[in-house]
Order: sequence, then structure tokens, then C-alpha cells
Amino acid sequence: MAQEAPGPGIFALQTMLLDKSPEIRIKAAEGLGRVGGRRSVLILRKGLSDKTVEVRVAVVEALGFVGGRLALTVLSEALKDRDPEVRIRAVEALRDAGTVSAIPIIQKAFGDKQASVRLRAALMLRKIGHRSGVPVLGRALLADRDEAVRAACAEYMGTLGVKDPRSVGILSKVLADDKSPTVRIRAVEALGFVQMPQAIPALETALMDRDAGVRIRATEVMGHVLARDFE
Repeated sequence: MAQEAPGPGIFALQTMLLDKSPEIRIKAAEGLGRVGGRRSVLILRKGLSDKTVEVRVAVVEALGFVGGRLALTVLSEALKDRDPEVRIRAVEALRDAGTVSAIPIIQKAFGDKQASVRLRAALMLRKIGHRSGVPVLGRALLADRDEAVRAACAEYMGTLGVKDPRSVGILSKVLADDKSPTVRIRAVEALGFVQMPQAIPALETALMDRDAGVRIRATEVMGHVLARDFE
């Protein structure tokens, strides 16, 4: 995090954030992001109420650049923005601002009404790549109403849940309960990546799936898993 700027410098950027020109307000947000520090975050927080979407996007990106606990708290507020683009950028900024410590806040994004926001939340969990994200991703995988979101969660579980027995349990439940063949295929592929012998019984179950596509993919994955060369 950058050092605090002298008072007059911060004050100038704060004034620019209120300028009538959106372009100048965007530049002010970018400048505050480069300056960093607690005072910049508190000023940027006011920018979340800007009437222009592009300015609010610049504000959340700046908060992600600054990082730290206070920035995470402010970004959590941005997840309630009325525009989905701002909420998507807020999820991305959370990953930049706090990595592992951002996971509990990113979890809130799975309650968003827009599937695009929930998809981005799943992707950020994969990019963070920490095992504490497994149960968060798993809950979305088992409960989200959108097939594309569940399919993405299943795919990312293969990366996030490597050598984590919780991932095998979640993916096994998906194979048993999810109505979408696409999601079940992604779950089969993820089981091929988790690198655990417990995945084999789940794959054996998938070999008897009611959908031919799932059975075909399970057959391919099983061969790779048994040969220990799945890619």
C-alpha cells in the first residue's frame, strides 16, 4: 500500500472527485488508488454514490489497487450497487484487495440476482486458489439456480479442491442430484483433477448415469485417472 500523501494533495484529489466532468472524476479515483492509505479509501467510499457508472467502476478498481481491510469493507458495500457491471468489478477488486481474506466477502456475491456476477465470484475463488474457498464454491454448486453458474463451479472445483476430500463429497452429490447433464459432465471432469482415490467410486457411479454424454466422459476420465495421467 502506498504512503499517505500530504494533506493538500489528498484534498486536491478529493475535490477532483466532485468535479462536474466524469472524466476528471475517473482520473481522481485512479489517482487516489495510486496514493493509497486510509484517507484515500475513505474519500473513494464517497465515490460509490457517483451517478456515473464509469466513475463507480473506477472507484472500485482503485479500492482493489489500494487493498487492505478497510478497502475490503468498502468494496463489500459496492456489491449492493444498482449496476451489475459495478458489482462484477467489485468482485474482481475484492480478489485484488485481499486475496484469501476476501473470500468471506466474495461469498456474498453468490446471492446476487445476476448470474454474471455469480459467475465472476466463482472465477475469483478459482483465481485465489485457496482451500477455504472450497465450501463457498460447493454451496453455490449445489444450490445456484443457473446451470451455467453450477457448471462453472463444478469446473473450478477441480482446481480449487485438489487433494481436498470435501471436494469429492460435493462433486459426488452433484452427480447424484443435479438435473443438468452439462453440470454432471463438469463434475466428472473435476473429479479427474482432484487427485484422490476417493474419486474413483464417484466416477464409477457416473459410468451408470442416465445421460450418454456423462457416461462417455466418465469412461474417458476413469481411464486417465487409473493411468494417473489425466490432463
